[in-house]
Amino acid sequence: MMERRTLLERTLAGAERHLGSRLAPLLHRRHERTLAAGAVDPEHERRRRASEWWGDEPRWFAGGTPPRQHNRITPLIDGEAFFTHLAEALAGAQSYVYIVGWCLTPHVPLLRETNDDLVRSRLLSVLSEVAQRLPVRILLWGGAVALIQPTRASARETQRIIERDGSGDLVCALDRTAQLTHCHHQKAIVIDGQVAFVGGMDLTTFAGDRWDLHVHDLRAGVNWHDVTAMVQGEAVADVEQNFRERWHAVTGDGLLPHREPVIDAAWQTPAQIVRTIPRRRYDFAHDGEYGIHHAYTEMIRRARRLIYLESQYLWSPHVMDALIDALERPRAERFRIVLVLPARATSGKWDNDQHVQRLRNADAGRGIVEVYALYTSGTSSGVHAFSYRPTYVHAKIGVFDDEWLTIGSANLNNRGLITDSEINVVARDAVAARRLRADLWAEHLGMTADEVASEDAANLVDTVWKERARRNAGIIARRDRPLPSQVHRYETGRMPGAWLLEESEALTFEH
Repeated sequence: MMERRTLLERTLAGAERHLGSRLAPLLHRRHERTLAAGAVDPEHERRRRASEWWGDEPRWFAGGTPPRQHNRITPLIDGEAFFTHLAEALAGAQSYVYIVGWCLTPHVPLLRETNDDLVRSRLLSVLSEVAQRLPVRILLWGGAVALIQPTRASARETQRIIERDGSGDLVCALDRTAQLTHCHHQKAIVIDGQVAFVGGMDLTTFAGDRWDLHVHDLRAGVNWHDVTAMVQGEAVADVEQNFRERWHAVTGDGLLPHREPVIDAAWQTPAQIVRTIPRRRYDFAHDGEYGIHHAYTEMIRRARRLIYLESQYLWSPHVMDALIDALERPRAERFRIVLVLPARATSGKWDNDQHVQRLRNADAGRGIVEVYALYTSGTSSGVHAFSYRPTYVHAKIGVFDDEWLTIGSANLNNRGLITDSEINVVARDAVAARRLRADLWAEHLGMTADEVASEDAANLVDTVWKERARRNAGIIARRDRPLPSQVHRYETGRMPGAWLLEESEALTFEH
């Protein structure tokens, strides 16, 4: 079945397959040198760890901003939850709003319940209303020179729309400091220094409307699964510091207003804001900062029972090596690795396939590693009664042993961990980590969160995940009913669900 791919995308994919085996060793050596140049000085790390409360825990990153003890982390799963909380926070803003992003659609509606919502909650209208009483600052990636989207022309057009149609104390700047083939990929918002949003959600409909429901009802455009964390507490200041550093580097403006977070005594979650800052892009981190790389590899290496990952891409050789090392380590208790990837990652299906196959080969049929994609279903516009299409997995999260979690903008590839700017929150909180996993598995498996939480994770992996994926595969093959859950075994090569074929049937079938 044909896929919606442009001639350029097919050409680039073919070149990637042809050149990958030759370029990969060279790029790997280059990335090793980059990580070495940006590594925390060992003596500095030793002294810092010796003097801090978090120093004996290697999963915390010794560079960048330190872990903070008093926080509350609220995962917001899928677009409705994120946009609703964001709209509420913006409505209550009192001092300032800072937004850093990869791409932005000025008129994307934040709320979708009524027709009035679609008009009144459009992002630029909301920000302009807020900017009548306080400063709003937006920092976006300046776009690609060529080949990939969004381009510099489209980023500049977004900036022009904001300047032309916005009002109040509203300023949008473009960060063009990324290397030619890379980007600034951070997605974070700070309001009044009291609440921050950090995660995978972009304020855009570009390449797919981020607003979607947990059930992911089949819609005209691609269905979208994503996660963002709402951060409250001491770590908010570190999200703000990231914005202030980058804003000053781009605009020269170092006089942005600031408020210290007000801490609730009930907020007791240790959390750290970690980043990927590529080297030689900013004076504030000339050699680069690689806290997300550190966090992922350390959490994978030290996991005892469960590694659960959702990511758009699985390409990082360091993450792969850590996963395989974890897979091979003898253990006294059952150990499972579960990954959820998009069925067809944009410009990355072939690469994901190679790494999934490597993991499965290392597993050698032991059932330790399970890899899935997500699907939705609905009535068909073609000759069959029902349609089945992948839900695009854009989330970038990890849950480890139901004790540690990370949510952010970084995919598990070299771009996310080494060469693009990214931002994640890492937290140690058994209640929050277990709840995040339960909520995600409930959504994917068609269960309640309480049902998931009451079951042993390994038992669910060995039984429910597999059984529901097999059942869904059978339904898709017969095309005779809607899917009762969302999971489908990740297949290397072709996966079911071809938009173009179905639309062709709808156009040619006599009705």
